Amino acid sequence: MTTRAVLWDWGGVIQRTEDPAPRRALEAELGLPPGGLERAVFGSHAWDLASTGRCGADEAWAAIAADLGIASEGIDRFVERFFAGDRVDEALVALIRRLRDARVRVGLLSNAPPGRAKGTPAAARWGMDGLFDVQIFSYQVGALKPDPRMYRAALQALGAAPRETLFIDDAPANVVAAKAMGIDAVLFRGVPGLLDAMRKRGLPAARRKR
Repeated sequence: MTTRAVLWDWGGVIQRTEDPAPRRALEAELGLPPGGLERAVFGSHAWDLASTGRCGADEAWAAIAADLGIASEGIDRFVERFFAGDRVDEALVALIRRLRDARVRVGLLSNAPPGRAKGTPAAARWGMDGLFDVQIFSYQVGALKPDPRMYRAALQALGAAPRETLFIDDAPANVVAAKAMGIDAVLFRGVPGLLDAMRKRGLPAARRKR
């Protein structure tokens, strides 16, 4: 079956933490063990509420900061430092643009909460608004991947059947759930493997360097 649409995860795929040093420094200052800061943010009840549309991002960050003993006037700096080591993969951005040039529908399916500027999509926060044909976020749906409602919303927005859609995510549970719905899904473990998967499906991908 021809792949007519490609559905992307954001965090851990297009945006990744390439430099862990800023978070490690924050952990040391806050007296947290390695990995403790990510758990305090991504594993918090406040993050879950924001990611499912039950509270705003500012409210969530205020609750997280309070739990960590950070004063309200220090929240902006804390958020800035937390994401200081994150980068958007420009090779994947270029690939997405090639897909669209080839008339392949491209969508974003993310569990990310809204931006602190209410309603700001993830791509727009990085100056890439318009990169995707459609963007579906968990806070809009009221559910998190791997909930089937997320995939149904994305397929409907893309106007594509499951068997015509390739889904890319770095979380095994999300990939398994997509496959259970009949979606062609690939577990992201790096750009080279993803490019190989796209070539096998006849999708435009960067050529291997010789």
